[in-house]
Amino acid sequence: MIIDCIILDRDLPHIKSLKEYGESIPFLNIKACFSDLDQAKAYIDKNKIDLLFMDLEFAQQQKNDWSNFSIQKPEVIISMTCASFEYKDHFLSAFDYIMKPVAFEKFIRVVNNIYIQKQRKTDHPKAESKKNDFFFIKNNSLIEKVKYSEILFFKGMKDYIRIQTIHKKIITLQTMKNLCINLPADRFLRIHKSYIVSIEQIDAIDKNRVVIGQERIPIGDTFRPSFFKSLKEQELIWD
Repeated sequence: MIIDCIILDRDLPHIKSLKEYGESIPFLNIKACFSDLDQAKAYIDKNKIDLLFMDLEFAQQQKNDWSNFSIQKPEVIISMTCASFEYKDHFLSAFDYIMKPVAFEKFIRVVNNIYIQKQRKTDHPKAESKKNDFFFIKNNSLIEKVKYSEILFFKGMKDYIRIQTIHKKIITLQTMKNLCINLPADRFLRIHKSYIVSIEQIDAIDKNRVVIGQERIPIGDTFRPSFFKSLKEQELIWD
């Protein structure tokens, strides 16, 4: 699977770094670079683009509104010179953020996350539209039925997962990766390396924490952009 992308930026050294990094990644194809917003929009409207690297300056102009494009809405990664989350809160539909000058480790981590997400959609096209509203999972000697509607959150505990439901707690031998693949993405979101939460059960979002009943669950920096992006795409956050 190839990810086609373009770069929209006026920072020539930054563009050079992204192009050099991209050339070392087999699945990434940087098709064009632009320093003009309208030219980039015209290109995306006529060509298949999966990913857009965009400077914060252009993001402020565009406000990430790609709904007028006739072909597709690309994932957006915003390049920033300021690490303040005050900026991030204005662009919740961005997939992620990178700091200038970007380190290769951060670049590869971000594009790998994009690749994994697209690969998941390819390998599991029906994962987000499961008909069943429950599943069975092993708990000690029992195989218990768990209803999606009763789950509050999942917590990773090394080789085990704690499933906290409205009525009880279940400890099972499971992985976060497997949960992410099998859980319906329109009902559950990973917000931290150790937590997956039920969107339906969220009572409030308090700065960098999700409130579910008496629990205050941290939102990890790595997962914050995709968390808010998913909520906004499902029209669950009203601006």
